[in-house]
Amino acid sequence: MAGFVYRLQLLLEQKEEARKAAEREVTRREEILQAEMQVLDDRCKEKEQLVERREQMRRNLFVSPEGPGGLTAHEIQRRTDHIKAMDLHVKDAEQNIAAQRLVVDQCRSDVEHAKQLANEARREAEVLVKHRDRQKERFVREEMAKEELALDEIGNVLFTTRRRQT
Repeated sequence: MAGFVYRLQLLLEQKEEARKAAEREVTRREEILQAEMQVLDDRCKEKEQLVERREQMRRNLFVSPEGPGGLTAHEIQRRTDHIKAMDLHVKDAEQNIAAQRLVVDQCRSDVEHAKQLANEARREAEVLVKHRDRQKERFVREEMAKEELALDEIGNVLFTTRRRQT
């Protein structure tokens, strides 16, 4: 009895490799997404710190410094300018957050696209595996039928030779 040889084995191996590559790509894209989400989280924390510093500066705007001289108009103007500069830093941080959200959204769509490609590659490989299994079952049935036919033939020959001997 000859062994089963699947004539599309090379194609099946290529489809399996494509499936594995697609799954690796999904993993890679998910790692990139996680990294970009971490950057977004860091930028949000940075903005919160800037806002807190700005609020602290506003609370301390009219607080008199310790020591002689007290609070001067020049010192208040300097503190006000510093608060305005912090406002610009906060706005820059907000813009950075908005830009990073776009990057995260793009990464999410990249992950979804990679998952779709992986599912498609998985289906293609499964189709060939099912085809191979059906072909193997068919081969085994044909081999069993041939074996049964050969056994019937042997049985008939034995029967006829015994019959002739008697």
